[in-house]
Amino acid sequence: MHLGNENWFWYLLTPFLAGVVYAFYSLWRDRRDLETLGYQNLVLQPGVVWGRRALKGLLLLGGLFLVLLGTLRLQGKPVPEDLNLRGIDLMIVLDVSKSMLTQDMIPNRLEAAKKSVLNWLQNREGDRAGLVVFAGEALLQVPLTLDLEAVSLVLDRDDVDVVDRGGTDIGQGIQTALAAFPKEEQGKRGRAILLITDGEITDGASNVTQACLAAKQMKVPILAVGIGTRQGRPIPDGVSFWGEAQYKRRSSGDIVVSRLDEKMLAKIADVSEGLFITADSDQGLAGIGKGLENLQKSEMKGKGAMRREELAPSLGLFATGALLLSTLI
Repeated sequence: MHLGNENWFWYLLTPFLAGVVYAFYSLWRDRRDLETLGYQNLVLQPGVVWGRRALKGLLLLGGLFLVLLGTLRLQGKPVPEDLNLRGIDLMIVLDVSKSMLTQDMIPNRLEAAKKSVLNWLQNREGDRAGLVVFAGEALLQVPLTLDLEAVSLVLDRDDVDVVDRGGTDIGQGIQTALAAFPKEEQGKRGRAILLITDGEITDGASNVTQACLAAKQMKVPILAVGIGTRQGRPIPDGVSFWGEAQYKRRSSGDIVVSRLDEKMLAKIADVSEGLFITADSDQGLAGIGKGLENLQKSEMKGKGAMRREELAPSLGLFATGALLLSTLI
């Protein structure tokens, strides 16, 4: 058992307990008075009269107690929701490399991207989503699921430290996302990859073109969302002993400026037959709807998020019966 409105527990229970104490005091006083009247032959069968009053009072208290439990939202055991929805499968591939800390978006690229995706996920009823993060290597954090709240929860906590190896390997991120799609469902349900990155690739990264060709072969278009600006800004690299901001530098001592690589992202979208979108913190990912319109939607039956069984309707029915019966006795 669980109470959905625990914060109101003592506020409602205290006056109810005070009423219970007063009710038992009244029953004790009535019994005393009835016994006195019975000795004087003014009341016939005082025990029967008192028993009727006691039953009436107990029904009234019982009905009010059930109303109290209903107000506190007494809940039963957790049960999964049955789902029968139409939608697509979407793997979110998020860049968490150090360049995503660049502050050419407010407050930085990574936080702006996360905010946009979190807002977008709120309106994706019927779709399954998964989450892959990448830097110098890729990590599958959430497999495809209908529980978008779980995806949002994990995404909200992601930062640049979630992947150990530094760098930016977009190809590895795409390959990891492709491997996360169930092979037995290929061709039965629309699929897509939502790639969110600034597009800059470091040396030693996987072959992006091969990953995009694999996505094309599997009929998984890549919606490449560019985060950042063409002008770019230096990549933050902590603060000095004196509290001054420091920036990432090359071996030559020059400050590294990170810029949005639109050509790379446009190529990724073109090879995979997807769509390239330039996103900002205001518009977010509003434009990706165009890339998803033509994807095949299919019904998905399964179990959704766990929800506790609400007992308030049943409690209300029993409370009504108890209170009605108390008026008839």
